[in-house]
Amino acid sequence: MKKKIIIASVIFAGLALFCGCQTVPKEIPEDLDARQLIQRGQDNFDEHRYKAAEKYFNTVLERYGDDPKHYLEAKYELGHLYLKQKKYSAAYDTFMEIEEIYKSVPVGLPGSYKILCGIELAKIPAEKIKEFEARRNAPKEEAAPAQEPTPAQEPVQAQEAAPVAEAPTAQENLTFQEPEEAAAPNENKPSSAEGSNE
Repeated sequence: MKKKIIIASVIFAGLALFCGCQTVPKEIPEDLDARQLIQRGQDNFDEHRYKAAEKYFNTVLERYGDDPKHYLEAKYELGHLYLKQKKYSAAYDTFMEIEEIYKSVPVGLPGSYKILCGIELAKIPAEKIKEFEARRNAPKEEAAPAQEPTPAQEPVQAQEAAPVAEAPTAQENLTFQEPEEAAAPNENKPSSAEGSNE
């Protein structure tokens, strides 16, 4: 009897998991507004259908991303979703993007998402935050040495730079020479005509 109950439980759990995976919509109706899409995303999130929730939130970004309120709300929901799944890197990047938006546009945005981002960032383990901050700052540090040419590269770069620098000068000379050349033949023509008249 116990064996049948265990088998039935395993089958039921498998069916529930299978049915849960089938709920990701292939197409999202065009007539849904941003609020409806967010709500559907939140409903799927609550039911642990994270892929479906992510699709709804991304659809808000695609369709209504021009509106800062909808953009911030969908981005926050995505960050919250990533955090719930322990996708700390994606969550961190999402919340940092929201914070950057608030730094660049300090007025006119709903303040709640800035506060919520701070709360959510505090839930990411400290060692992960340090890792992400190091990664975020690394391109700036690595970019400087990469821009300095090695001795082997300098002649190539100098050769490439020289024609570019000479081109505008030559073109400027051509521009200034054309009127002078055009003026010279006109001056000669009247004197030729005058000479033929005499």
